[in-house]
Amino acid sequence: MEFDKEQKEEQNPGQDPEQVPAQMSKEELELSQDFTFWSLFKYVGPSIFTFIFIAVYQMVDGAFIEHYVGELAISAINLYYPIITFYIAVGVMIGTGGNAVIVKKVGEGKRKEAGQTFSRVVSFTLLLGILFTAVSLIFADPIMRACGATAGNIEYLRPYYMTLTTFCIPILLQTELGILIIGEGKTVTAAIVIMVGGVVNCVLDYIFMKYLHMGIRGAAIATVIGYSCTLAYAIWFYVIARKSSYYLEIARPDWKEIGGICFNGSSDMVSNLAEGVTVLFMNHLAYRCYGEPGVSALAVVTYVQVLISMVCMGFTSAVEPIFSYHYGSGNIPMRKKVFRLSMRWNIVLGVASIIILYPLRNAVVGFFFVPGTVFYDISMIGYLYTLPAALFTGINVFGSGLFTAFGNGLVSATLSLIRTFVVITACLFGLTALFGGPGLWVAWAVAEMVSLIPTFYAITKYKGRYQYL
Repeated sequence: MEFDKEQKEEQNPGQDPEQVPAQMSKEELELSQDFTFWSLFKYVGPSIFTFIFIAVYQMVDGAFIEHYVGELAISAINLYYPIITFYIAVGVMIGTGGNAVIVKKVGEGKRKEAGQTFSRVVSFTLLLGILFTAVSLIFADPIMRACGATAGNIEYLRPYYMTLTTFCIPILLQTELGILIIGEGKTVTAAIVIMVGGVVNCVLDYIFMKYLHMGIRGAAIATVIGYSCTLAYAIWFYVIARKSSYYLEIARPDWKEIGGICFNGSSDMVSNLAEGVTVLFMNHLAYRCYGEPGVSALAVVTYVQVLISMVCMGFTSAVEPIFSYHYGSGNIPMRKKVFRLSMRWNIVLGVASIIILYPLRNAVVGFFFVPGTVFYDISMIGYLYTLPAALFTGINVFGSGLFTAFGNGLVSATLSLIRTFVVITACLFGLTALFGGPGLWVAWAVAEMVSLIPTFYAITKYKGRYQYL
């Protein structure tokens, strides 16, 4: 196409297209391959598995706390969820926004500039980490109360909160660098590193709580060490072994570029941050409907919701660099092909999630609570009512991530804000007011279904600009 040719010339001035394949790194070759239905799954599969593993080892973390500390203690994880979600949301924002810019520059052949952007991203994250740690520790009590802590569970929340907050910087960096490593095409490596971190977390949970009697503080320390495995690998990958297609470069501060990166990645941040805020709302609504057992049961239901979301996020995080690369290289046919394949896979993954999770309902809920107890009964209702959301979540997450890949942070952030805050908040309070406790659990599925409307509207509206349809 003439447009395609002009776009390539504009984005790669003075570059001979005949020379590009010879200059491609292994990672670029993986991003530029001619994807099929199964080869796309082979590429994104490790990322999906990685995100699933994150959700599963969080569930194991909660099970250890319930078993060795108590049923009410598990509520501490859910009460802290809005805080750690904020940290992760910021890491995701910088990681996805920076990844889109870096991969696009690599696709344009500007590797030194990509390295300079990488340096700015890491430096900015360190500054934010220092600021967040100071604020979170100084205002610890007001923040814990705002998260829904009560006299009955704040004793469990306090040591968990103080420990994880002290190590805010590793949490930010492991989230951000994990995304950048996936953007390098290292999906399998990223999966292995996170698996190792998860196993380390679970093993240390067992040791710290059973043998060293460290209680919930031990769980928090184990979580920090598990997160740090990704950070340790990233230091080796980027600094020591220099395996990346770009390197840390001396770079002057460029606040305009950082602002653009944050804005572009804001959709992913909004999605994660809004989830934290909605969990905060759910904590208060669960306490209103069921008392403190409801908050503990909500932790289990949240695990299931996070597991479904992680499948969707794992897929989208892996395909975003593909769209970014082909947007930078000007390959329109491949953008269209990967878009079609992605939509099909999101439907398949949604149906598969329900088929797998429904038969496991007794095993999953029973993993945390004894059958017949009020904790078990409340959790089972929430588990069953939340499953239908899997049919719609993948398409909504992908729709938002698509525009992040193209650098359109405004559309991406708008879709995320509508879906993960506006619609879900209205459904939470509206359905709870109408139906009580059951309305709390069904709200997520209803919100995801309603959110398909703005998602498809945006996909249709911008198909001409980005040419993926």
